[in-house]
Amino acid sequence: MKNKKGSRRNRNKSGPVMVDRFTRLPDDILLNILDRLNTPDAVRTCLLSKRTVHLRHMLSHCRIYMSSFVPDYGYATLKDTIPMNAAVADATDNVLNFRNQEIPLRQLSIGFYLKYYDCLTIGKAVARAMTTHKLDSAEFIILTEKPPHYCTIDDRRRNGKQLMTFFGACTDAFAGLTRLSLRNLMLGETDIPNILTTCKRLEYLHLSVCQTEDSVLQLQLEHPRLVELHISSAGLELVELNSLPNLKRLVFSLWVCPQEPLSFGNVPLLSSLSLTNVSMRWQKVIRLSQFLPNVPSIRDLHLNFASEKIWVQPECPKLLAPVLQNLQVLNLDKLPEGCDIAWTSFFLEAAPSLKEVCITAWDHWCEIETDKVEREEHGYCDKTNVEWESSAPDGFRHYNLSKLTIHGFQPDDNFMGYIRHVMEAAVNLEEISLYDRKVLKCCEDLDPKINVAPSRYPKTIEEQELLRKQITEGLVMASPHDVIRMDNAVADATDTVLTFRTQEIPLRRLSLCFYLKYYDCLAIGKAVARAMATQKLE
Repeated sequence: MKNKKGSRRNRNKSGPVMVDRFTRLPDDILLNILDRLNTPDAVRTCLLSKRTVHLRHMLSHCRIYMSSFVPDYGYATLKDTIPMNAAVADATDNVLNFRNQEIPLRQLSIGFYLKYYDCLTIGKAVARAMTTHKLDSAEFIILTEKPPHYCTIDDRRRNGKQLMTFFGACTDAFAGLTRLSLRNLMLGETDIPNILTTCKRLEYLHLSVCQTEDSVLQLQLEHPRLVELHISSAGLELVELNSLPNLKRLVFSLWVCPQEPLSFGNVPLLSSLSLTNVSMRWQKVIRLSQFLPNVPSIRDLHLNFASEKIWVQPECPKLLAPVLQNLQVLNLDKLPEGCDIAWTSFFLEAAPSLKEVCITAWDHWCEIETDKVEREEHGYCDKTNVEWESSAPDGFRHYNLSKLTIHGFQPDDNFMGYIRHVMEAAVNLEEISLYDRKVLKCCEDLDPKINVAPSRYPKTIEEQELLRKQITEGLVMASPHDVIRMDNAVADATDTVLTFRTQEIPLRRLSLCFYLKYYDCLAIGKAVARAMATQKLE
């Protein structure tokens, strides 16, 4: 039958042809894709087609978080957390109880609010799953309804009691966890040790704003399998790492005690250490030779100064070398802008194995307290240069440093003098990458009263070439190469995208446009060559 627009067959021919390539993929590839999604989103995707509906019971990863149940208007209020948390509990119970038991479950990660009956539903469902599956990874991310900055001490104490009630009711689930994240709690003296004793498989622990009762300001940690530990805003005077024989990575942020916040006991494998702090007037500077004498295995060191006072004391190589003898990667983050960075050279002199150094000079005004009265009352410090004199002999050479990266570079004597010093000392230096200061989206809405100095980073190729000549003019370099790289965003993006993409997903087309700069071209060329070796590009 025809109508005014012609036959149905003709209308179909004239319209665009929609091809569903997704559901034509084999099951193993579809499952590989679906397992990368949060489980509620993966299940919703499976229900879109009869071809994929059976796959919802075959997923090997189970990830259920609050973010999958945000209301349609795009954000969640405090009232919304009640149905959202109930949805997480119901989804966890349904997915784990009705899945195909013959299909192995490999990874489990659940994020939920600390509401007792929802927690009970989740805990019981997870405990049943642990009895029928050999999970490689099982994680609880336990949140509280109120954000930390809105919580009173009574709120945190109530949260702590709720957690321990949940813990007591579901010890079987906790016993099988490999990862646990807790925040915004006040716990008793023995609560965290009891949790660690029960969680025998635990490999990752994150404690954020988790405090102990006022009478107990120390925390002692012991665990035979813990590999990674994150502690932030703990409000403790001391955290004693008594016996963590498998600990490899430690992240510790924002301490309030006047002295060193950590005591290192048996941590023979600790190789990665990250420290972040806003140093106040009453806090002592840290001498790494005294802070880390029992941790000579550090290979990766990250120090974040939060755009405030430098809280590390430069030391002579004789004292520091035994501690930093194995250090290979150094990241000095958020140094205050306008302050001399020459003091950072003491790391170079004391760490003979150092291969990469990354320095970020950045006043992140979104996080800096700018009110003068508040700064005075809370004990903030003014910007000052760090006093330092080199202890290295004349003609000092470093034989392992290969890469120097600076974010927040400005063409002044401070940065240019530092770069010249590194180029003179580093015999095998291969690359110096210089970037402009960082700007985040939140920085666009700054208070107009904040006077931010404009960046003088060289933008044009002519300005960059002139800067290279100014840095290297009259310089006797230990390394003979032209190592300075600027404006290399294309090279970095190419290398990152091609190196870290999933090899199982085919890459069909590749197109790049870039300036003819040798080291950028080299990075792009090598990344493309690796991609061509693993992909059949059209």
